Amino acid sequence: MKNFKTVLLMMIITVFVTSCATVDAGHKGVEVSWGGETNMSTVYPEGINYGFHWLVDDMIDYDVRERTMVHLFEFNDKNNMVTKVELALDYKLDAPNVNKLHNQITDVDTKIIKTLKSAGKEVVPQYSAIELNISHRNEAETKLAEIISKELPEFYVIFARIQMTDVDIPKKVAELAEQTAVQIGRNELAKKKEAEKVALAQAQIAEAEGNFKAAEYDAKTRDILSTPKMLELQRVENEKIIAEGYRTHGKSVYGENNYFGVGAPILLKNLK
Repeated sequence: MKNFKTVLLMMIITVFVTSCATVDAGHKGVEVSWGGETNMSTVYPEGINYGFHWLVDDMIDYDVRERTMVHLFEFNDKNNMVTKVELALDYKLDAPNVNKLHNQITDVDTKIIKTLKSAGKEVVPQYSAIELNISHRNEAETKLAEIISKELPEFYVIFARIQMTDVDIPKKVAELAEQTAVQIGRNELAKKKEAEKVALAQAQIAEAEGNFKAAEYDAKTRDILSTPKMLELQRVENEKIIAEGYRTHGKSVYGENNYFGVGAPILLKNLK
């Protein structure tokens, strides 16, 4: 009899120890009975939960930590160009209500993707792809956040933040931009070549004008120097030079001690 009681006690202890359910860290637990009914009154915290009913009931874990969903969509921008937009949503499950989520929602991820797509269809067409890339992305993200933060709680999801992590330039826009860039390059090259031609032509004109003016000045100089007055001035200047030489050395082109030459009057000779 004593042995029977001991065995029975051991069996009870074993059943009690094995009659438990655990909830992992960062998770919440939802109790589902053997018959499939969800416990709508209790959400279990992380840790071990004891009870004989766990011999037949199940504990369903839900991760309630913040997570990120990244999804690529195609929308038409305000220019009706098909634009690929990547959206990154940070969110977490509504921890106190995971039993309701379990009971009412079959695929929460699909619900979230549909919400993102619906919000994107409303916001993206207000902007061009270029604007979403350069100047208006923050504004668009704010509008997306307003829509999504209101809709996610309907299926027990808490919104954290939304980002447009990538916005592709539509193919036609990219092709046009490339063609434009090539044409601009060609235009700049043509302008440069034209400027070089103009500069060369101007240099040649300037050289020709300079040569012409130099020749014109030379001719005018020759004309002036050939006038009687200029010849007389030159003769006087030459005589000054001769006189200076005679005063310094006693010689002239007409011979020694003869300033004006052999044929000069006697009064004009031998002057010193």
